[in-house]
Amino acid sequence: MGTGYRVLVCTVLLLGCLVGGVIVVGGTPDTGDGVVDRPAGGQGEPSLSGYDELRYEVELRDDGSASWTVEYRYRLDDDNESVDWEALQTDVEDRSDRYLESFESDVRADVTEAENESGREMFASGFSIETDETSTAPEYGYVRIGFEWDSFAHVELNRIEAGDALGWLELDERVVFDVAWPEEYSETTAEPTPDDRRETAVIWHGEETEFRDGEPRIEVMDTGGEPVDAGEQPDRFYTLPWLVVAGAVALTVAGVGWWVTRGEEDPLESTEPTHPEGGTEPDRPPPELLSNEERVLCLIEDRGGRIKQQEVVSELEWTEAKTSQVVGQLREDGEIEVFRIGRENVLALPDDDD
Repeated sequence: MGTGYRVLVCTVLLLGCLVGGVIVVGGTPDTGDGVVDRPAGGQGEPSLSGYDELRYEVELRDDGSASWTVEYRYRLDDDNESVDWEALQTDVEDRSDRYLESFESDVRADVTEAENESGREMFASGFSIETDETSTAPEYGYVRIGFEWDSFAHVELNRIEAGDALGWLELDERVVFDVAWPEEYSETTAEPTPDDRRETAVIWHGEETEFRDGEPRIEVMDTGGEPVDAGEQPDRFYTLPWLVVAGAVALTVAGVGWWVTRGEEDPLESTEPTHPEGGTEPDRPPPELLSNEERVLCLIEDRGGRIKQQEVVSELEWTEAKTSQVVGQLREDGEIEVFRIGRENVLALPDDDD
């Protein structure tokens, strides 16, 4: 065959590829509708952009940790798809480690920011990823990523306060933020006003709400499952029942009277232990042979019958969560009484007439 014939054959083949409508550039086919098909085991950085809805689901635990599920939702029965779901699903399943590595890096940056803001030591772990889809209308494809966030919320006695670790969170019209808590707890504060409520959860929709500085903020209290009395206030719950407030006022008045009669020394600030026998150390076993509850009781006795809970945290070098758990058990057993002065919890022996 002559050179002219070979040139003619090559020209015909090239025209055939162009008319076929698929041009391959760097191994990535363009389907012609603006959607780039990422091949299985595809190249490039993992990306979950183009979602129709992003949902954060947070489950608070009584120790301050939280279980997180971040769900990317892609509408499948919409003519205006921006993502080829089948290609994305295949890529996520084939390169799950790469997707988790990218996601985990972002979360750890958020955790570091939250640590600096709250002053608590935090840790994220247990990352997992999966894909799913529905076959009933509306049809969605899902990419779900789950992980655990230790010390996400602040725990004090029977209260859980969450929000100081969420300074990075922003809402847009595609974002939904859902926070749930244990069944024995009841909501006392939720700011801003939730767009939806469940028995043990509050929900904000980005298309209806915008978070401002210091928001969102959620506070729940262990009430044994009984709802907190909202009184005449329709959109907000009181932080404490009025009986507790009245009791706190009465205790404060009694405390002031006691202080006046005993002199200017504040026993809560005193660091000198007092004992009925007049000695400097009571007759008791070494600390390592005492239970956690016994150590707290001994510390209260050394402080003359009452002590601030934060002093227990400092003195015993415990976390706030551990201290709250031990104090809660002592209170439940009737070993101590707990009341608040200002924003601080004070522990007292029940036989302390003061």
